[in-house]
Amino acid sequence: MRRSRVLWVLKAVVSLGLLGWVLHETLAREGVGSLAARLSSLSWSFLAVAAAVQLTAVFAGILRWRTLLSAQGAELPATWLTRSYLIGRFIGTFTPSTAGLDAYRAWDVAQRTGRRALAASTVVAEKLVGLVGLSLATLALLPLGGTRFFGSTAIALAVAVGLGAGGGLALFLRPRLALSLSRALPRGLADRAERWTAALAGRGIAPGALARATVLSLLSHVATAAVFVATAGALGLRVDPLSLLVVGNAIVVATLLPVSVGGIGVREGVAVAMLGVLSVSATDATLVALLGYLVGQVPGIVGGALLLAGSGRTSPKAVPEPSASAPSV
Repeated sequence: MRRSRVLWVLKAVVSLGLLGWVLHETLAREGVGSLAARLSSLSWSFLAVAAAVQLTAVFAGILRWRTLLSAQGAELPATWLTRSYLIGRFIGTFTPSTAGLDAYRAWDVAQRTGRRALAASTVVAEKLVGLVGLSLATLALLPLGGTRFFGSTAIALAVAVGLGAGGGLALFLRPRLALSLSRALPRGLADRAERWTAALAGRGIAPGALARATVLSLLSHVATAAVFVATAGALGLRVDPLSLLVVGNAIVVATLLPVSVGGIGVREGVAVAMLGVLSVSATDATLVALLGYLVGQVPGIVGGALLLAGSGRTSPKAVPEPSASAPSV
């Protein structure tokens, strides 16, 4: 517990430090008046588009989760999954990366079905599929302007993420191979790895289901990146949309790293650094990121309202875990 608190404090320091640097750069160069003037001239129609695109990303994520659950024999109502996902989004607002969203969904499915290993294994599979989708999105954007910002390094990083996620997914689907590899670790780590491998072993996810989940992951990541294209439009920035999409994708990647609280500071810092290459002012770059963040909170706000209301929440009798070989986690 103490270690987790220390890590949270460190991440908060990173967030506040980066955010402080961004605000200092913005106010020092252009002043408060410039910021107020830009906000007063926002295009609300573009903000509505940004909200619609964000909801598209969210529902693609829900469908991906449902696809992987169904592939493992857990048929849960779409309305229940939507509610759980939105509440998870609300909780995830206060945690690094997607930790809150993932932990809540795994707990919620376990509570509903009584199948803790299934709930955890689906989230693990989803994260691996999500990394594959993110890697594919990054690779697709490289010839469209990605190398302008990152050079050849971007190709190596995107390929490394894709290969790592694909390798992890292969081990996930072949638990015997994963168990064999885990035994090569030092004894303490090997015992722990074997327990988790057994608990998180996939239950026969068909290739077709994995393919659908990957496509949904790709759609979700591209839509999330496109939110920042729309917020740039709301500010009236005349920047190539494909370049903005590359910047949006980089922001998504950066905020997924568990180095800050909710991506605060990291999001704005990446925007200022990358959009500066496109001759966008620090004020406008900060607002592109900030507006994208605010639009992204709409699903979380809905989830918070659902959590507080607590209406229509029913939990049927849990179904016992079908496999006796999986230890509790």
